[in-house]
Amino acid sequence: MGDMRNIGPGAVKLLPWRPSRKFQAPQLMEDPGLELKASKAERAARFRATTVEPVLTPATDLAEIKKKRQEEARAAEEKALKEEAKREAERKAQAEREAAERKKAEDEARKAEEAKRKAEEEARRAEEEARKAAEEAKKAEEARLAEEARLAEEARKAEEARLAEEARLAEEARLAEEARLAEEARLAEEARLAEEARLAEEARLEEERLAEQRRQEELARLEELERQAQEEREAELARQAAELAEIARQESELAAQRLEELSHSGSAGDNVAEVETSDVPEVESQPIVEEPESPEVVPDASGVADQPDAVAEISEDEQAEPDVTDEE
Repeated sequence: MGDMRNIGPGAVKLLPWRPSRKFQAPQLMEDPGLELKASKAERAARFRATTVEPVLTPATDLAEIKKKRQEEARAAEEKALKEEAKREAERKAQAEREAAERKKAEDEARKAEEAKRKAEEEARRAEEEARKAAEEAKKAEEARLAEEARLAEEARKAEEARLAEEARLAEEARLAEEARLAEEARLAEEARLAEEARLAEEARLEEERLAEQRRQEELARLEELERQAQEEREAELARQAAELAEIARQESELAAQRLEELSHSGSAGDNVAEVETSDVPEVESQPIVEEPESPEVVPDASGVADQPDAVAEISEDEQAEPDVTDEE
């Protein structure tokens, strides 16, 4: 019943050629809650009528209560009967309405079926007439198409002859154009090869020029490094000679002072021995001045390969430098 409540009288679509498939939802009560309330009241009355009161209730009260409950049950029963009669009347009215609507739908379906049959008959007649007209039109069309096909065949043959002539002329023109393009390509290739040879020669000459320029620059750099090393060696030697001269001067002054002191105090032989023994630690205590290393020259591989003579000259100069330690 829950699903049938949402179905109205016009919610079901009826087909005119299937009158036996007509359905309609039953009508509901004006207030669906009345039936629920009545059933609840009836159940409550029956429960009260069949329930035994506690033993402590007086007998008079029990009789009164029993009588009251019987009256309530009778009233509820009468009300339920009235409601049932009302529902039965509504069901009968609904059935009558459904029967009337079903009969009406059947009549409409019969009328629709009759109209459909008449329409189909008229359609068949119209279709027959149209078929005859189509056959006549088809014959006329076939004759027209046959004539058009004959004319088209003649035109096709003429067009094929014209196209064959045009193709022959086009092929001759294409072959001539291909020969011309091949000659132009050959000349262009020869020009390209000549240009590539010229550019390669120019690149080779430029590379030789750059190599010569790098060699000259490397020579100049080596000469400058050699000059700077020579100047540094000369300056270092001059400084060391000045230091040695100053040390010798100081030692000679000390020796003179000692000799003078010894001449006043004792014999000449003892003084000479003292001077010799005193000179030994002085010489040993002289500082050893080491010559600074000359800057190491690391030329490029190309410069070294091109200038072996310059490297040999630098090595000979380094070997010819005097050893300051030996001079001391």
